[in-house]
Amino acid sequence: MWDALLEHLAARVSYFQLFDRHRLRPDAWMKIETLSVLGDLARAGAIRDLRPDYQGCDVSMVREGAQWWLAVRGLITSYTSTGRGARTTIASVEEVAREVDRIRGLSTLSGGSPALLLAAFPFGTEPMELREWDSQLLRFEAKGFDSPTVRVLEVRPGRECRLYLFA
Repeated sequence: MWDALLEHLAARVSYFQLFDRHRLRPDAWMKIETLSVLGDLARAGAIRDLRPDYQGCDVSMVREGAQWWLAVRGLITSYTSTGRGARTTIASVEEVAREVDRIRGLSTLSGGSPALLLAAFPFGTEPMELREWDSQLLRFEAKGFDSPTVRVLEVRPGRECRLYLFA
């Protein structure tokens, strides 16, 4: 299920290029794409009880007897040629971390598990920026997530978008 979702989004790199070009978060578009993929899986019988916008999470579903509560988020980093007044990466990560705490609380009350689909960009090739980003990812590991599944998409030469799935 998770790999199908990531592969679906990775195959649509042109959309991420557009979001990057205009410095837009892809949240709403990613939610629609996520529902499309999960809807196909529900029709195939791979998941059941698919519910969008369910009790404060973006998507809830049951797979193999386990309930999942999924948050879908985009994050624009303050790396690679950000303009004046751009929001810092740390502030953006904190906002997502608070959302993860909320989803974790909802899932715990229902006996389910939280998951986070995150698109973060832009990234360049500067090693210091990448090390700093890796330290930001530790916030999600501290919240009990295993290492994420990652897809790296080139949005233009020397500039990347990263898709993460924490489950």
